[in-house]
Amino acid sequence: MLDHLKQLVAAETTRTGKRRTVHLTDDTLRDGQQCLWATRMRTEHMLPIAERMDRAGFLSIQAIALVQFDASVLFLNQDPFERIRQLRQRMPRTPLRAAIRSNLMRGFFPVADDITELFVERQIANGVRDIGIFDALMSSDNLAPAIGVAKRLGANITYLLGYNIAPGYDDALYASKAREAVERFGAQTVTLADAAGILTLERVRTLIPAIKAAIGNRAKLEFNTHCLTGLGPLLAIEAAVHGADSILTAVDPLANGNSLPAAQMIARNLREIGFDVKVDDRLLDEVGDYFSALAERESQPVGVPAEYEPSHYITQYAGGAMSNLESQLKLAGMSDKMPQVLEEIGRVRVELGSPIMVTPYPAIVGAQAVMNVLNGERYKVVPDEVKKYVCGYFGDLPLPVDGNVKDKVIANGSKDVAITPPVIEPVLPGLRQRYKDIGDDELLLRYMYGDEKINALKPTATDDTYSLHHPVVDLVSGLAQAKRKSQVHLSGAGFSLCAN
Repeated sequence: MLDHLKQLVAAETTRTGKRRTVHLTDDTLRDGQQCLWATRMRTEHMLPIAERMDRAGFLSIQAIALVQFDASVLFLNQDPFERIRQLRQRMPRTPLRAAIRSNLMRGFFPVADDITELFVERQIANGVRDIGIFDALMSSDNLAPAIGVAKRLGANITYLLGYNIAPGYDDALYASKAREAVERFGAQTVTLADAAGILTLERVRTLIPAIKAAIGNRAKLEFNTHCLTGLGPLLAIEAAVHGADSILTAVDPLANGNSLPAAQMIARNLREIGFDVKVDDRLLDEVGDYFSALAERESQPVGVPAEYEPSHYITQYAGGAMSNLESQLKLAGMSDKMPQVLEEIGRVRVELGSPIMVTPYPAIVGAQAVMNVLNGERYKVVPDEVKKYVCGYFGDLPLPVDGNVKDKVIANGSKDVAITPPVIEPVLPGLRQRYKDIGDDELLLRYMYGDEKINALKPTATDDTYSLHHPVVDLVSGLAQAKRKSQVHLSGAGFSLCAN
């Protein structure tokens, strides 16, 4: 296989007269920690390594999404806007990217255009230079308000197309959506986003060229996959060979497992088959060493390459959502129910019209699956979000909901959820009347999470508490400060140290 890929790249180089450069975009601080640490990485964990990540040569660095807003406020008592500002101060070279989930905010419910627009505006004001935006129903109209603000403020538009295995999601559909992203919205980057890692090598070989042909040189083509099936690294390399301009990666040890392919390995392999990759391997290793030490200190897991797991093609559950589901079932004392829940997720997803399993649908489908498993009778208990989805609150559904399931959802769902979605009225006038003497960042956070949570936020620690060192450095430093001096001799392969 490697020889075949080398031949394809060599043929391209001969045809164009130059080696093609494939870029890496970093997703360690956003999706990597979401997939492996259930989004529990604190801002002060990120700051000591930010400057080295900035110099590593990434095309951009994904810094935050709504999941990180939620975790920062609800679990970490931290201000997510402060995270953006602190990272931007330490990362002046590399554009920071924020991921926007269409017109949805906290609670997975569509909100008024005016609050969506302010949310995008304030992220850009705090230091974001790249807006990655997606809609899991592929509804372009849902995306228009956020994209309009980002364009007006000069941010790069990264338009994400979520991959799905379902009727109608063929190469022609993705090519059409990619063309619309460039022609209607002026996107500078189009991302094929495989959040569940369910692409196959065969599909990459047709889908990447189809999207590339649709956008030409008008936008970069970015590829995003995860490693749940064990194929993520192979898919990433194959995507580059067939036309992807950049690959989303995470720095090992926050790669693999539920996470993304490892930046270090992808860079080496891309060079091996004939591409230029402009990242600094030495800095990537330093970043990896830092996160290894941090994971050990915080008792957090590191990514381990996954064995091939075909069940993911049924559940299509995203990597970040999988870690949260595992965490929630563990907290509820239901870890033993995980196999049943995953099987039920596959059934529910198809019955609800096979939505793309990116936010918010892993949570919505997963919640219904858990209710079905716990209650013994399927759809006896229906979360409000499931009824809203079925009734069209989130937009027109690409595929219809199973008729019998729709009847059960409407009959058993809350009567407070109207069958016809209400008109969404502007909210900013009322918010500005209520909060007259605060800035827009705080106004947004109070709107999203309530006054009590925002009153409890703590400032980020900016000392060197998390400036982790090599164990030998820590040992020698400790000996130097000891009152009783002893002679210590350390040795290893090619290494010897004597301290008195």
